[in-house]
Amino acid sequence: MALALMPRELITVGFKEVQAAADQLDGIEMDNILTYFENNWIDDTDLWNVMTFTIEMYFLFVLFLLPIRIHGIPVSTILDTDIGTAYDDQVALTYMLSRQDLFDLKLIICSTSNTTARAQIVAKTLSIFKRFDIPIAIGRYINDSNHVYEYRWAEDYSLEKFNNDGGVILLDGEQALFNEMKKASAENIYHYIQIGPATSLGHVLQKQPSLSLYIRVFAMAGSLYNGYENSSTPSKEYNVEYDIQSAQTMFSSDWIHFSLAPLDCTNFMQFYGLLWQKFLSYRNTSRIVDMIIESYTIWYNDGGKKISSTLPYTPQWGTPEMHDVLAVYLSGIYPSMSPTISKLLPLFVTNDGYTRENQTISKQINSCLKYEKSDPYVATTQIGYDVLGSIAQKDLRTKDGCHRFSVCAQSLVVLSIIMSLYAYYYQ
Repeated sequence: MALALMPRELITVGFKEVQAAADQLDGIEMDNILTYFENNWIDDTDLWNVMTFTIEMYFLFVLFLLPIRIHGIPVSTILDTDIGTAYDDQVALTYMLSRQDLFDLKLIICSTSNTTARAQIVAKTLSIFKRFDIPIAIGRYINDSNHVYEYRWAEDYSLEKFNNDGGVILLDGEQALFNEMKKASAENIYHYIQIGPATSLGHVLQKQPSLSLYIRVFAMAGSLYNGYENSSTPSKEYNVEYDIQSAQTMFSSDWIHFSLAPLDCTNFMQFYGLLWQKFLSYRNTSRIVDMIIESYTIWYNDGGKKISSTLPYTPQWGTPEMHDVLAVYLSGIYPSMSPTISKLLPLFVTNDGYTRENQTISKQINSCLKYEKSDPYVATTQIGYDVLGSIAQKDLRTKDGCHRFSVCAQSLVVLSIIMSLYAYYYQ
């Protein structure tokens, strides 16, 4: 914080000294803060360095800081997942459970393929977090060729065991979903996070379309301008193509808000390099990190490694593409979209599974198209620090569930206001 009071010509030197000192500390928190500062603030010192402030700028500076959200208010949330086939669902769920200050999980529904096996993975994950208060709904079993590569990790924890431990299993998943969506109202807006094919959601909305009216949906779905592995040709994205009719229902429903995370942005959601090595450094000190490493390794060895990604991956090098994590992240930071750049587009799903624009459609979907940084991996690393940092620090949370970064944000506001006033009166 002293950088705000230093002459501008000394800021870079001072920041490097802070970085050098931070390298001697354990943990991911300072890395996250310093990376964010370097990427977003170090090149624009006139905006925050108070040595050159006029009196008008002091008041603007204070007014800018006051609205910073110190603690998130958790939002009633439904998660719709096909966990177990790709690994990104597991990281997405773990992040949500690690951020109780953002997500008030009311229901997790497992959709498509072997939904009982998927529910077992969710059950074991919830048991590790001791979140037996979150019901698991089992969607329709579909006999298809999809493999649940992560299942071996959860096979030692049965749904009966989850139930005996105090958990709730709802066998009629679509009825459970219907009942939960009915609870959304103008006074209690829900978030619906769709990170698998929209089969369960589509069936429910086809019965009662009005259930969408008080819900914001955040979906990983579609391919607008770029396809898999960042090809220049749009793809039939899996979540859409698997159940085209349900995807069409989701896209055409009257949501209060619709944020779409298509392949155009999610292709770059891989966490690797120094970020991943920092995460691995929590091995044997964080039970949640150990859970991720164990389940990821089993998923990888049991067939998950066959799933393609833009960059190569192993449990030692980094993750596969975390497509679904972006949809969850956007729900958590709503109404912000940073570090993505989005555009309202009139989208629909074609009968052969493509996601297209149609200017005659009145409904607009907030669609992620690219990132604020020219190098998209810089932006996704920023997301990764939040996601993996939240997971790694879960065991160190305060009793009320607040994230440690919340304390940092509170300190930032107070200290910045004090220093700006100090500089004004004494410079």
